[in-house]
Amino acid sequence: MANTISVAVNMLCEETPKVMNAIQERFEIFVAITEYSVEEIMDDSNLLEELNQFINNELVNDLGLEYGSVIITIGYNN
Repeated sequence: MANTISVAVNMLCEETPKVMNAIQERFEIFVAITEYSVEEIMDDSNLLEELNQFINNELVNDLGLEYGSVIITIGYNN
């Protein structure tokens, strides 16, 4: 099956393996606890905003990053 969806991470902080791993883990946790599919999150701006808030809150708490230092966008590949 071909990948039809891309998850883009825009960062206003230093991109380190630790930060990237934390983002990936928090993304997977959000999908698991909300039980929404990636497609559902992508198509609902409120869910996408909740995802961004969740990830940024976790990065502030766990890594001491500034809130809003990461912006997640999800879209279809062309």
